[in-house]
Amino acid sequence: MKFHRQETILVVEDDDSVLLNLTDILELHGFRVVVATNGLEGFEAARRELPSLIITDVQMPGMTGFELLEALRRDEALRAIPVIVISAAVERASTRHGMELGAADFITKPFSEDEVIRSIAARLEKKELLDELDAFAHTVAHDLRNPLATLMGRLELLDMTWEISDPKAIRHGLKEASTAARRLNTIIDELLVLAGVRRQHVVAEPLDMVAIVAEARARLEEFLHRSGATVVSAADWPVAAGHAPWVTHVWTNYIGNAAKYAGPAAQIMLGSEVMSEGRTVRFWVADRGPGLSPEAQARLFVPFTRISASRANGHGLGLSIVRRIVEKLGGQVGVESAVGAGAKFWFELPTVAR
Repeated sequence: MKFHRQETILVVEDDDSVLLNLTDILELHGFRVVVATNGLEGFEAARRELPSLIITDVQMPGMTGFELLEALRRDEALRAIPVIVISAAVERASTRHGMELGAADFITKPFSEDEVIRSIAARLEKKELLDELDAFAHTVAHDLRNPLATLMGRLELLDMTWEISDPKAIRHGLKEASTAARRLNTIIDELLVLAGVRRQHVVAEPLDMVAIVAEARARLEEFLHRSGATVVSAADWPVAAGHAPWVTHVWTNYIGNAAKYAGPAAQIMLGSEVMSEGRTVRFWVADRGPGLSPEAQARLFVPFTRISASRANGHGLGLSIVRRIVEKLGGQVGVESAVGAGAKFWFELPTVAR
């Protein structure tokens, strides 16, 4: 079973042999593993690491697995983390009690590798679906409301201005209304892309990256002109596998963000390099802007976090979509940056099988 990105899993278990067995299984499948030997240590590790999933035993010294579940559900930052309970003997009453406390699944010792991995995969998939539902709800409740209110307000103002025939005010109102309408259209387009990535099955094919990059630049032509940004692109590209419409969206997002956040008249470079002994190609968009702090980098590729707090006129859905697209195509995303040293946003895709 393949997992597209490295998730962090916290294992809370006081039996050394079981802890070692679980750690070996999880690391074999590409997970980053954090361990704790009792519930209290586990709770502190959860607060520190914010894992994607927690696996816990029930009977442990200091704080039991059920007490750990109670503590997790009381903590706003931790309550949504799925928890799998592993126990030597799980009676019906204990199972019911654990489910009432929020346990996502129960596995009985001794367990098989397949049993553990299938349970994890199901919980992570459900968590991802719930995260997407939250993302959609957040967009409808917040990101769509602001430009819609601006659009309605400008149209009402235009209606009043029309009566006094003030051409300057009318032109200004039309410009504001048009900007709000374009922002609404962009958000709706990105929601449709996000829904399509989840729903649509695509077959990866060799990508004509020259044509894809040209299409992304064409989509941004007006914006690049207004921002004064210049784009320097590689003349040729290594051949990678993917789905052209989705990869075009990735380039459009990366280039647009560079033009938006790298400062006036930004200089944007596009390039690539073959990675992992020829198994993947890393494509990148680099700028010479103000760069990003480690804290800002940690918030990237997460729904509704903005690249720059001082330029919060956009919404944070775009990089989340980029991550989902690339992971569904079997790749990964990332950024290299430092304050004052610009930023290089990259995505990797598999090379074409020979």
